[in-house]
Amino acid sequence: MRRLRIAGILLGDAAAPFKADVERFHASLASLSEIIAFVALGVTVSISDLASSNAWLIGLLIAVLLTLVVRPLAVGPFLWATRLRTGERLFVLWSGLKGAVPILLGTYLIGSDAARQYHAYEIIVVVVAFSVVVQGALVPTVAAWLSVPMRAVEPRPWALGVRLRDQPLGACRYRIAAGAPADGRSVRDLHLGQDIWISLVVRKGRSLRVRGETTLQSGDEVLLLTDPDTDHDLAAIFTTVR
Repeated sequence: MRRLRIAGILLGDAAAPFKADVERFHASLASLSEIIAFVALGVTVSISDLASSNAWLIGLLIAVLLTLVVRPLAVGPFLWATRLRTGERLFVLWSGLKGAVPILLGTYLIGSDAARQYHAYEIIVVVVAFSVVVQGALVPTVAAWLSVPMRAVEPRPWALGVRLRDQPLGACRYRIAAGAPADGRSVRDLHLGQDIWISLVVRKGRSLRVRGETTLQSGDEVLLLTDPDTDHDLAAIFTTVR
């Protein structure tokens, strides 16, 4: 099992053919699995039994303990070695959401012969519900309070793609964030150098002819062609808020 996990990590970083298609398929499969898990949750839990027992109180106490004590103590020390800002570290500590996996693991209790297995499953349901409803709903508020930039990701049903034998090196795509260094500046003023070219700019579904005087705006999608050996931090230009 450990060898399979290591192989999965190595394959995740490999430039494999059709990797983007495989990732999209598995992302859709994971979303479908989560939907099935939450539907199963709805048909295996009785709200009346949950309200009449003390499972809701125990689950609520465990959820608060996990959110405010256990996760900060377990994850916090590892974040100090990163280059994140203090607000970003606090956001990571808060946004440890619990979802489909605890529910799936909890279903093993129902099929076991352990005493009061259903009571334990109810506690798991309360913990997951707290995480989804409270933590999940407060993510935008906490992000704004900690000055962590967030953007709405709209579905993109249409894509322009070119299938190549190998993954092209030096091709990058970014969406310009509001307040980024590229927001409101012309292509000429970015001073990208001779080894970086902005080949395509898409604004509100329309492609623009890229010229030196073309002014970039937040929300624009840009396709860049770069020298594979360049060491420029392009993400800082187009996505990092000043």
